[in-house]
This record gives sequence, C-alpha cells and structure tokens, in this order.
Amino acid sequence: MKTAPLSPEPQASGGDYMYSDLPPVYLASTSITPESSKSANGEIPNITNGETPKVSNDDDAGEASEDINAAFTNLSFENITFDHKNVRSGISEDACLAHLKLLHAIQAMKDDIGYTDGLWNLWNSRGKWALDDYRVDADWPMIRALEKTNSATVLLAGQARIREKRWALFVARAVERYEDWWYSLTETDMLTENDMTTPDNPKYRTFTNRGGLIWKENMLPPLDVLMVLHTHMLNPRAFLEDSIRHGMGSFWSAGMPWELIHKAIDTDFNYNVSHQAKINWVAKTGHRWRNQDDDMEKILKCPFCPSKNEIPWTTCGMKEDVKDIEFTGLIGHGYGDGNFNHRCPNCQNENYKELLSVTKFVSDASALLVQNVPMPGTILDPGSGRPEVVPEGTKGERYYRTFPNRMIKRELRSQIAELIKPPSQTPIIKKSKSKAKKDKIKKKDKNKEEEENKGPDRLNIKAVRDMIQNILVTPKKIRNIDSETGLFARYQIHTWAGICIRKMMSRYWQNFSPFGLDLCGAVMRQGVFVEKMVKIDWLHSPTARDTMTRLILKYDRFLQIMKKHPGKVVVPTLDIDLAWHTHQLIPSHYYYYTVSTTGKFIDHDDKIDEDKLSRCFEWTTKTYQDMFDAVYSECTCWYCETIRSSQISAVGRLFGISSNARLSESFHKSETAETCPPEKSAHISYHNSVKTIETAGRRRVTARARTRQRQWLDQEYQKAAKRAEKKGQKFPAKEDYFTLWGAKYTSESLTADNFEATSVYCMETDPCISVWAVSFPAMVCSRDVLWMGSIYYSQRPRSVGELCCWVLRKWRYSGWRLWWCWRM
Repeated sequence: MKTAPLSPEPQASGGDYMYSDLPPVYLASTSITPESSKSANGEIPNITNGETPKVSNDDDAGEASEDINAAFTNLSFENITFDHKNVRSGISEDACLAHLKLLHAIQAMKDDIGYTDGLWNLWNSRGKWALDDYRVDADWPMIRALEKTNSATVLLAGQARIREKRWALFVARAVERYEDWWYSLTETDMLTENDMTTPDNPKYRTFTNRGGLIWKENMLPPLDVLMVLHTHMLNPRAFLEDSIRHGMGSFWSAGMPWELIHKAIDTDFNYNVSHQAKINWVAKTGHRWRNQDDDMEKILKCPFCPSKNEIPWTTCGMKEDVKDIEFTGLIGHGYGDGNFNHRCPNCQNENYKELLSVTKFVSDASALLVQNVPMPGTILDPGSGRPEVVPEGTKGERYYRTFPNRMIKRELRSQIAELIKPPSQTPIIKKSKSKAKKDKIKKKDKNKEEEENKGPDRLNIKAVRDMIQNILVTPKKIRNIDSETGLFARYQIHTWAGICIRKMMSRYWQNFSPFGLDLCGAVMRQGVFVEKMVKIDWLHSPTARDTMTRLILKYDRFLQIMKKHPGKVVVPTLDIDLAWHTHQLIPSHYYYYTVSTTGKFIDHDDKIDEDKLSRCFEWTTKTYQDMFDAVYSECTCWYCETIRSSQISAVGRLFGISSNARLSESFHKSETAETCPPEKSAHISYHNSVKTIETAGRRRVTARARTRQRQWLDQEYQKAAKRAEKKGQKFPAKEDYFTLWGAKYTSESLTADNFEATSVYCMETDPCISVWAVSFPAMVCSRDVLWMGSIYYSQRPRSVGELCCWVLRKWRYSGWRLWWCWRM
C-alpha cells in the first residue's frame, strides 16, 4: 500500500526505516539480521554470489583485489554515436560490463532477501515441518519424493521453499512499486484511435523518433524497481506498446542509464544513491525507499461495490515460537500469494485472482468506449512490430489490426457492461452451436476432459473468450463489425485480424497488471539468466573485455541468421544472450537497427515451450556452424555435446569429411574446452523455457511428440558417449546436480511436474499458448476452423485465388498429419 510522502530527513530513531539499515518494524524481533543458509547440522554454507571475498590488508592482497575489479572499475560511456546501421554503436564492451555489474547487484539483493530469516514472518525453523506445508498446498509429488528421504533433506527442501517464497513476495511488491513509478513518469495523455490514423503523429507514427529523457542521478529508483524496468525492457514489443499506449516517448527512447548505474553500484555490488534521489522517490510514489519497509496491506477497490479493501500481501506468515502450529501452506490467499482470495466486508462478494484479469479487461474496454483508447495488442503491426498508420475511410473500417476494437464497440458493448456482477447475477456465456457440436464429439469418451469442458464456477477470462468465440463463428456479426453490406457474401475476417484478437487476449491470461505481460513471472524467469551470469562471473575475469568483444561478434552473426531465416526461431547461447539483452536495453537503437537489418522489430520471446526450445537450438547450432565455420555453443555439458555430435552425419564421420566433426574436434583441443567447466560455459540460454499447461485433449496430441523428442535426445547421447569412449575421451555425465537456496536437486528432479513454485508468479504459463499452436500456428482442422491459441475463427476462401490456396493448404496439412502419425 502506498503511504503519504514522508519527511525528507532520516528518522530511524523514531521507527521510520526509510533510510535506516536497522531491522524493519515488521519483524517479530528487532535483533534479527540477514542470515546465511544454515544446514541441518548447524553449519553455515559459504554463500558468496554477488559478493567480493574479503581480503587481508597486506599489499599483495590489495593488489589482487584491485586486479579482480579492474575490468569494471573504470568504464567509459562518452563519445557514443548512434549509427542505426552499425550494431557496435548501440552496444559496446563497457555497456556489457555495466550490464553484468547490474546483474550481480540484483543477485546480491536476491540473496539478501532470500536469506533474511523472519522476513514477513517467514522463518527458517518452519522448514522442518515442510511436509505439513506441502500437504496444505496439496503438492503430492513433492510429498512422495520427500517421504523417501531423511529429516535433513526435508529441512533443506523446506527452507529452500521458504526462501523462494520470500523472494517471490518481494518481486510481487516490486512490480506494484514499479507500476506506481511508471504512472508518475507519464508525459502525455493516453493514445487514442485518432492518433493512430494521423500521419507523422509524435504520439504514434513518429513515436520512435522522439528525443530521449535526460537521466539524472536524483531520478534513479530503488534497485528492486530498476530490476523490474530491466525485465520490462527485455520484452521489446511489449515495452514499446506499453510506452506508446501510456504516452512515455522520451522515457522509452532514453533507455537504461548505464553511466549512472555504473556509478551507483560499487565493487561489492551495493546500490548507493544520493539522499535527494530517495526524497524524490518518496515524493513521487508515496512508497518507502526499501521494498521491505512498505506496508503489508494493499488497498484494492472491490469490483462489485465502491468500497476499498485493505488486503494483506501474504497470509503465509507464522510466528517463530508458536507451539500449537496451524499450518497455512506457502501458496496463501494474500495479494502477493499464489491463490489470492478476499471477501469484501461491505458487499460480501469474493474477489480473486482470476477475476482481476476480467476487471482489467473491462477497464480497458471502458477506456476504449469512453476515451477511444485502443485495446492492448492492437497498437503494433503483428508482422513487423512497428506502429503502422491505420488507413482512413473504407479501408480503415475493415482494417485487420483494429478489428478487436470494432468488435468491442459494435458487438460486445452491452455484454461487457453486464460482465462483472455478483455471482448470482453473472450471465452465463453460452457457447455457439458449432462449438457445442465440436465439444459433443470430443466428450464421447467421457473422461476427465468432460469435467474440464464444463467451465469454471467462478468468472474468469475464459468467459470473455467465449463471448468473442460466439461472435467469430457468426458471419452476420462479422459483417456488421466490418460494415460489410453484401447480403449474399460469405464474408470472413482477415487472418491477421484473428492473430490480433489472440494478441489482445494474451494480455489478460494470468495478467492483471496494466502492462502487456505479467512482469512478476517475467522477473522470476529472468532470474535464471541473472544467476547464470553471476555463476559464470565474466565480470572478474582478467580477459573480461576480450570476452565482451567476442560475444558482440557472435551476436552480430546471430542477427545475420535471423535476417536469412525470418520464419525460424533462433535460440541464443548465454554469451549471445548477454549481448542481445544489452542491446535491447537501448530501445531506440535496437528498434532502428533490427528494422533496418531484418525489416521488422525483432521481439525477445519471453516464454517458449521447453521441447520447442530444444528443437530450435539444434537447428540454430547447425545453421551457425554451416554459415560461419565455428562452434556455436562453447560448452562441454552433456546436452551441448550431444547436440554437436548429432550434427555429424554418418557418411561424413566414416570418410572424415564432415566439417562439423572437424569443428568439434578443434573445440575439444582448445583451451576453452580444457579450462572452463560446463557450469561456467556458454550453454544454451534457457531462462525463457516453460512447461506448457495443456488440456487433456492437447496433451494426447503432444505427448507422443514430446516422447519422441526425448527418445531422440537419449539416443544421440548414447551414440556420442560411445564415440567418445572409442577415442578415449571422457564424456560428461547426463545427470547434473545443482543447488537452489541451499537445497540440492538434479536437472531431472526440478521440473514443473514435481517442483511447484510457492507463488503464482513463478512457474505459471500462458494457457493461450499451446505447444501445438506455437509450433504450427496455422493448423487447419476438419471443419475449416483455424486454431490460433484459444480462439477459433472461420477461414473460408473469398475469391478463386484464395480458393486454390485454401485447397492446397488443406491438402498440405492433411498430408502432413498422416505422415506424422505414420512416423509415430
């Protein structure tokens, strides 16, 4: 909850911990200090992520410490000329090193929060009752796994889960703080549809040409807010759309203030800003400087009545010394918990997580109807990712990108007004006849899928999807939306219009923030990359600058592959991803460089299915090695070794003419392969890998494909291991161990199947995206219906030419399906 602006002077002695380093007031004991992870035997493990080891005072130690930090001590950001056709003018070695410095500071903050015992009444001593918390949360796979272990393992697993809960709650609060800071920086009124039809309008068409904001030191936000901004920028199209929609032109163009961030973060990765910066933050947002010191209640308006409710951020806190323990689990019902649920004391109606997404949709639709503000997902061209001017006149009445806006204005206006009502008055959205027939066919086997298709008892965003579905299968309503007057015309919406509907709906799946994506989940996913960068620790390498030069070159080649293969998903390695991320943090240069190089504004896919990521990485490895005659993934882990080995053909290996075999052999003899262990190598960048949540019907379709992919990987691994054994080489073991908050896991054990995060923001994915839809976005079904995410819409030919293309396409996909089934 926001607080009133406080006095600019520190008042630690009076209980105001806005600037104080003393323990905050919400802790049960004032003697609590951030503690390191204590194992079962009471020993404290050495947690040094993001912290420079202490050195002695002698001269040799001082010189060693100076050498360690030399690479990032004196960085220069002067004389930078922005040539939009030269990648080196937008990304430099100094910018990459400053970026790494920020990542180390974020990881140090994460460790500090996770290992602060008692924060928000989440105590480590509760770890010994981990099984009881798991039972409350009904996490039976973890219960079965832990019941086979000893008490020490249970304690470590429980403490790891508590530390992850602290961090997840911290991130949820950071996103809310970022939201308030975002609104405090708003420059102009929100975008309108009229702005989108005006050529050279600075609020839309020439938005990307605007001058950048001049950052000053006293404008810097807290580190947790800077972390969320960092993640927001790493979703380039969503960040551009949000900036255009909210009128944040100069803020978007300014990018990340690397020089100020470099000066604010010291060599121990502490984030230090001036006193004036803290005063300005409090005055602008009403929040305390430290995330931990903000109130533990959030003010949220009831969607059913005018009253404002005070909602706790978490309901999972427990006292440390309680004797009769009543376990609450670690999912909880607070605003920052995984299962938010609150009953309004005034009207007695229930507010819950799924309803928040519907409330956001209704709010955006109301802004469209009243203020003419376009819906999210309709602002950027879905193909190029650019703000293209909407034509006026007849063409504008049928323009595909604004179809969702017209649909809401002409067909959904009254239904949206009646959408949010008390449960007894909420209208039931009936499915269309054609959809009902399809469901009837699917329910013949009468299995669990029958219960899934009955629909939820509580209102959620699926009700909005059903409303849209009913319109898209009714030609009369579609003709009305596009002002089509032909009585006998078999009129259908444009293919891109269906894609724009899907993009609009994707803004609301598990997302109730004003932004185009769920920043809580995005920050958690980005944390995987941050932790990997800290572990590799290029920042303290004596060849840090040379490493940055090399990875910028690889990134330039990476973009060349994107340009040559525009329809492919190109998967980066960790070194390329660092350069790619650094480039995205200068949005204006990244926009113009990618547009001039590839013809479109390249997005950074924040979520991609894990199996598709693996397949695309295999293709990227082969393409890179063929184009540039160099090893792509400079890593010796079992996965990268398997992928490299799979690129070598049997004939090429037999006659010794395979270029991939030569590259692999050359890499194994290099100093990189000999001196760099797998855990510190440029592995595949998998931080955006997610496990797709599927219905029973989709699971049956994709299960065989997933099994086949894993079988192929296992077979290639066995082949590679045998070849290495014949050559007398040691092949890396397949099962790798790693630690998470002090607990030990294997790469096979920590998956979405048997490790569920303690917060909704950690591992939830977009149910609008299925593996099938992502891999094959134009899958024609038996009744001439195109499946795009969670939206069905008709796709019939409107001319002789389209008829020929439609027949060929239908034959092509039908033939492909038959071939795939035969292959299985």
